[in-house]
Amino acid sequence: MRNISIAAVGLLLVTACGEPKDAAGWAKRAASRSRADERIAALEQVRKATGDRRAAVPYLVEVLQDAKVPRARGEAAQALGEIGDPSAAAALVAAIDPQERNRDAVEANRHIAAALGALRAREAVDVLKRLTTSRDGYTQVAAVDALGDVGDPAAVDTLVAIATSGTAEPFTAKKALLALGRIGDAKAAPTVLRMLFEERDGVTFFPEAAFAAAQIGKPMAAPLLAVLEGKDGELQGWARQRGVVPGALYAKAAQLLGDVAGEDAAPALVSKLGYRDAEPQLQLFVRVFAAESLGRLRAREAVKPLAELAAREPDPTARDRYCDALAQIGDPAALPALKAAASGARSWELRRGPLAAISSLGGAAERPEIAAARAACGAPCPRAEADALAGMEKSLAAAEACHERTCWRGKLADGAAAVRDRAALELGRAGGKDDAKALVDAIVRPVDGDDALAARYHAVLALTWIAARAPLGPDGAGYADQLDRTIAQERGRTLTASVNEDALRLATRLRRAAR
Repeated sequence: MRNISIAAVGLLLVTACGEPKDAAGWAKRAASRSRADERIAALEQVRKATGDRRAAVPYLVEVLQDAKVPRARGEAAQALGEIGDPSAAAALVAAIDPQERNRDAVEANRHIAAALGALRAREAVDVLKRLTTSRDGYTQVAAVDALGDVGDPAAVDTLVAIATSGTAEPFTAKKALLALGRIGDAKAAPTVLRMLFEERDGVTFFPEAAFAAAQIGKPMAAPLLAVLEGKDGELQGWARQRGVVPGALYAKAAQLLGDVAGEDAAPALVSKLGYRDAEPQLQLFVRVFAAESLGRLRAREAVKPLAELAAREPDPTARDRYCDALAQIGDPAALPALKAAASGARSWELRRGPLAAISSLGGAAERPEIAAARAACGAPCPRAEADALAGMEKSLAAAEACHERTCWRGKLADGAAAVRDRAALELGRAGGKDDAKALVDAIVRPVDGDDALAARYHAVLALTWIAARAPLGPDGAGYADQLDRTIAQERGRTLTASVNEDALRLATRLRRAAR
């Protein structure tokens, strides 16, 4: 009975003390507990609790320094990474044991690496480089990711070795490429260039290498231009040995130059609008990717050849993309050729692209083109075609109403996707820093179909153009956070995946420029 009474009294005392009210209280409890389950339970609450979370850091460091419960060290590391207090970096570095083989301790290493990445702790680079050779693949990836997040060029050689290693897991090599992109050092450019064309056992590294190339930016321009012009003899020899045809080199180079190059790339891209290849599909890819890059570069010298190409292109999808490039360039000189292409088309599929570009470039004078298309549609006009024509009419009406940027800025919130699309292009061509917030709002607006998707893409492109002309400074980091949240919410959604990748590239650039 005496034992029961003592236990009861103990329970009453604990109850009287109550539960901690904030993160610091839970962290203090975790540090004071010797039992692993109690310590871990308290640490889980630290990550959920509100209040002054930085006040929890000293107690979390205390847990981190106790090697007796490796799982608790991992939980503490996760909390420290989320809190983001740089003062914890030294303790996190000291807690890593690259030689550890115990399962919980290996997992703790993984969480510590992620926390150091979140803290962008440059003092952790050496130990993180050692962790990339861990026997545990998950720990390797965590260390690679962390090196990319830290962003120190001192990690480039290690990441290059991983990306190009024939023994590294393809997933780890892909992660290394992405990390090189986040660091953005020109030293990585030759590796990224080669990995654009690398394949191992049917695995391609192009998506990751392309993303890295876009993040590295201008240092990639000259190497890619050399590939497009057939002047990279070493790469051509390497490609021949592996059966990679020249057209594949040209297509990938053309696709990326719009993200990293300047006006000096335009002549080479224009020349590829007339590219010929024994493989028709490859010929089309080179031409289309060259056209899209010319659009992103807003290369006016491409207007005439693009308009001519669009007029004679029999493939509806390719024609749409040529016309969209003309809309992005924004030169009304394309209108006569676009009108001729629209009036000469025998089907809606071939008329749609020229008409969409006309509605992005024209005004009141172009209304007859849409009226003629309505007449050609007949009665009843198919719903999709009728809706598209209605959007084009609204876009031209907006152009009649808007004669200044303030008006177009307001149109970014219009209920019609076609009007938002036109507004984004107008602001991208002539807008400034004060238009950035409205464009971000347009980008994060929910997308419910292809028209809304096109409007989002052009808003991304417009903000990219503006940021290149007038860096957004500290505001850019906040805009990047907004883009990241939308991308995270839509992860796994097929409709928005491609455009959101462009938005992610933009977010990375905005955040880097804000540092």
